[in-house]
Amino acid sequence: MPESPFDAVLSRVRRIDGFRLGCVIDATTGTVLGSAGRQEDLSLPVLAAGTADLANVIALMAADLAADGGLEDVVVTLSRHYHLIRRFSPAPRLRFLLLVVLDRTQANLAMALRELRGVDPDAVRPEPALSGRPQGV
Repeated sequence: MPESPFDAVLSRVRRIDGFRLGCVIDATTGTVLGSAGRQEDLSLPVLAAGTADLANVIALMAADLAADGGLEDVVVTLSRHYHLIRRFSPAPRLRFLLLVVLDRTQANLAMALRELRGVDPDAVRPEPALSGRPQGV
């Protein structure tokens, strides 16, 4: 099966201590575009839709507050998990979210954020549309 353009990003976030789940989400629709990790007690569709809603609300709130710059990261701390959300746009009109769920007992939040910022999801390029012509013609 061919690799998705997001596999390299998901492979990098798997190395973060406490990693449980990582996924790339379409920021507009909340659709999961790629995922890695364990989903035992997490409903991936619900998690993805909620992540998209949360990021959009925070971005709107920041705009209303006239905060300089756009949304960079969102950190949600729960009793058992950390949810780290990073927004990225590899091409015009494409907005994605990278969600990383960490086990709170195994993760160091400061180090996880540092490692997450070292991942460059903007290096992901969408696959070009197929032209229908054989290559080399």
